[in-house]
Amino acid sequence: MRSIEDTLKIIQDIIKAFPIDIEIALIGGYAAVLHGVERTTLDIDFCIYSSIIRSSHDSSDLYNLLLKCLPKRFEAKMIKGGTIHDDPFKHDVIFIEDTIGEFLRIDFLIAKYKWELDAIHSAVKIEGIPVPIITKPYLAAMKLRSTGYKDASDIVNLISLMTEDEKEKTIEIMILVRELIITPTILPLNDMNDASIRN
Repeated sequence: MRSIEDTLKIIQDIIKAFPIDIEIALIGGYAAVLHGVERTTLDIDFCIYSSIIRSSHDSSDLYNLLLKCLPKRFEAKMIKGGTIHDDPFKHDVIFIEDTIGEFLRIDFLIAKYKWELDAIHSAVKIEGIPVPIITKPYLAAMKLRSTGYKDASDIVNLISLMTEDEKEKTIEIMILVRELIITPTILPLNDMNDASIRN
């Protein structure tokens, strides 16, 4: 199995080959590891967004462009949000697999809400990592929407590593996320008047 660093290099190459700008941040288990949580992971997750989604209101256009940028040894499939049972936010997700089996699976969660876009924009750079990493408060909030034991454990561990300011920000974001789970259809559109990105 190739290293996570090798997988990140593949991601960097895909982003460079992309014909349009793509906004991306590392999320999930490996982001938790980089923030100091001790755990393992079998895939590497990213939150992404692009102007092509803003203009077409359909992530399929992004997916089709991505297919053209993938090295030949990789295959991708997209699952539309309405078919993913354990995602209360109904995200579209692109899964990228190495047909030879040497690289970790790569998951692209396509940002759907303004707070997720804020998470991408506030992501931080860590030396040696070619992709920005979502901050601890946003990562904890993203894990709140997940249902697994590892995700619950990650939230506890992330909070134990946070400053007081980060804890306050986490509570603020988690309240917003909780509201989205309870009443996802009555939210106002964000200030970009973009129907595909909600608060």
